[in-house]
Amino acid sequence: MNRQKLLKITTICAGIVIALLVALIILIKVVISPEQVKKTVLPRISAAINRQVSLGDVSVSIFSGIRLHDLVIQDKQGAEPFLKAGALRLDYRFWPLLRKRVEIKEIRLESPLVRIVRYADGTFNFSDLTAKKEKQAPAEKESSIKLAVSQVTMTDGKIIFEDRQGLGGKPYVTEISAIRMAAKGISMDGEFPVSLQANLPGGATIDITGTAARVGSAPTIALATTFIAKDLGKLVAGLPPSVAEKAQKLALAGGLELRLKLAGETKTPKQLLQSGEITLSSIQLTAGGTRPSLSGHLLLGKDSIESKDLKVTIAEQQLDIGLKGGNLMAKPVILTLAIQGDKLDLNKVLPPSTAKPVAAAAPQAEPGPVSLPLTASGTVRLNSVLYRTMTISNLSMAWKLADNVFTLDSLKGGLAGGSFSKTARVNLGVKGYSYSSQLSAQGVQADQLVSAFAPKAAGSVFGSMGFTAQLQGSGTLPESIKRNLSGHGNFDITNGKLTGSGFMQKLAGYLKADQLRVLRFGRYYGTFGIKGGIVTLNSELNGNDARIKTAGTVDFEKRLNMSLDTRLSPAITSQVARGDFGRYLTDSQGWGVIPLKVSGNIGSPSFSLDASLAGAHLKGKLQEELGNRLFKGKQGQQGTQKPEQQLLDRGLKQLFGK
Repeated sequence: MNRQKLLKITTICAGIVIALLVALIILIKVVISPEQVKKTVLPRISAAINRQVSLGDVSVSIFSGIRLHDLVIQDKQGAEPFLKAGALRLDYRFWPLLRKRVEIKEIRLESPLVRIVRYADGTFNFSDLTAKKEKQAPAEKESSIKLAVSQVTMTDGKIIFEDRQGLGGKPYVTEISAIRMAAKGISMDGEFPVSLQANLPGGATIDITGTAARVGSAPTIALATTFIAKDLGKLVAGLPPSVAEKAQKLALAGGLELRLKLAGETKTPKQLLQSGEITLSSIQLTAGGTRPSLSGHLLLGKDSIESKDLKVTIAEQQLDIGLKGGNLMAKPVILTLAIQGDKLDLNKVLPPSTAKPVAAAAPQAEPGPVSLPLTASGTVRLNSVLYRTMTISNLSMAWKLADNVFTLDSLKGGLAGGSFSKTARVNLGVKGYSYSSQLSAQGVQADQLVSAFAPKAAGSVFGSMGFTAQLQGSGTLPESIKRNLSGHGNFDITNGKLTGSGFMQKLAGYLKADQLRVLRFGRYYGTFGIKGGIVTLNSELNGNDARIKTAGTVDFEKRLNMSLDTRLSPAITSQVARGDFGRYLTDSQGWGVIPLKVSGNIGSPSFSLDASLAGAHLKGKLQEELGNRLFKGKQGQQGTQKPEQQLLDRGLKQLFGK
């Protein structure tokens, strides 16, 4: 074939191709004209959503597809649009056009803006779209154009949510921006990939990727979701005002990252979670005058949670937290918690309150009962705990919560040179709650214990102490506690002393015996009982200078009503007992017998001589001798009192100058 023929054939073929392309372009312009698109697309959209739909320019190109400019879907109320988009692009496949079939490779929605409004009555500007319609509109005559879509893409989207009802009575507006979404290979029966990314209020981001399947029958998803908030302070600022105002008091800081894997049918959302991880990056908040920080990971399972390297730092003190949970999607949830650390200074965690006393409020109702869908247990192990001036060593605690009953199985540790142990039980399932507790200690130095728990009485009691106490009651209000608290116990202090500016100082001043201002003893022991707001005390103190037996009551207002069978050493008796009568108030060993009554209150006790007991002692021992010495020859005098009573009265008045 010569060159001329080849050129001729090439020219003919090129002409045929050009003619076909021209014919095809003319066909496309006829089949997919702007008028045809508006006629086909807009009525379908309007009929489907019952909204006015407008469209700007429509451009059709054999190379770039169809481009719809300025798509606007009007809101049902007001002048603001419900949705508007800068452009809607439809890329189609070329050859199906010859069969009058439009197969869309991609629908791309560019810069869409969706405006959602919740009105004051609680309805939304799309409520009518989701409501069931009584009658379906008659089907329009089917168009000659067949549509099929395989991919949908959204870029630079934005959602504005305006809540006119508001939260806490405060309306607000929030915004989700930079929305990017894609779905490829869309099939109503098969599986296809989907993705979504967006910027949330407060600087947080969300990223979702995965697949969707059977969307036409039984929608199923398999998604990986990532939520990142690098600054919780900014995240709080982006919350609705009524929520933000409360959260801002906590001054949240730090970062949070949440990664979830979801899979399953959407009709059972509780079963979608397959696994996940929450990463906490130095999350801080202000609470109770402290600012703890939490870091670590929480691993999520289908129905479980478990911590990994979870640590809380409070006042520069670090504790390790072990958390496990199960049965999260049912009842009861099951949790276990383990806390351990080296040192914990509670003075830094719970600083002393400097607030002024608040006037008593009106009586409130008792709390409870509560019903907690939770079964929990836990342990605490700390090498050293400092509270005020007292150090607790090797503290260990074990507890559990089941059926609304909290049980402290054990709380024990080294305390003030000795040890202590405690158990308790609180029933949260009854109104006002009910509780019981057992506490015991051995070898505890009394002065350290008093200094820590009763600073005002510091320096008043010394010695090695042991005690047991069993208490029970119900109610949380002061009056309920006074009325319902009951119990009993005992104590035993050895090789100690009583001093201070309170009770002993008052007693020493009353008896004018300075030796009693610091009263040393070998043993001080007794029992107590609590009932009806009154503590009954029976005790005995044995020392070199004094022996005192106590019997009586102290009520919850600290009022005293007690008797003191006081016996003073011969040396002290000779100093404090006036006149010849002093030697008659002695026992067989020469100890002075001084029965006293105590009234007033613990802070300011008032002492008086128990005349009946003292008189009985005199009458039984020395009546005849005293009568002969003091009243000889006077028995015949007239008077209303018997000679014995006159003897006792005069003798008692001479004792101690009382």
